[in-house]
Amino acid sequence: MKIPVKRVLIFVAVFGFIGYASISKTEKSDNSKIGSQVNVFDIENASFYDDTETFKYYWGASFSTDQPSNTKLNCRISALNNQGEEILSVQGLYNVVNEGVTVGYDKYQVGKSGMPITTKDKFKAIDSFDVSCTKALN
Repeated sequence: MKIPVKRVLIFVAVFGFIGYASISKTEKSDNSKIGSQVNVFDIENASFYDDTETFKYYWGASFSTDQPSNTKLNCRISALNNQGEEILSVQGLYNVVNEGVTVGYDKYQVGKSGMPITTKDKFKAIDSFDVSCTKALN
């Protein structure tokens, strides 16, 4: 039985393509690299007025990420007014602890008040926060 050349070429072309497609890899995003953006959620206002010792307005946010414990992050926190405009911002280093909760460990956290200080007017104008983090050196 003789197989026409046309059918052989179609067979090779179709099955050759399927074979090629099955060995090709699909790259997915990798947020394990330094500088990679990480997911941030559960952002809450952690600002407060100290009416007992310093009589100052401290501002900041608490938040969680999808990263494992002991992951170092470089995060930018922006306080927004009710029109979505940035009124305050700070950038710092954070460490992921239990269940994705983050704690700061740089100039605003170690041996300091733990949060930056602002004026009463800006403190009262805070409506929400925008937080973005990337992986930092471990």
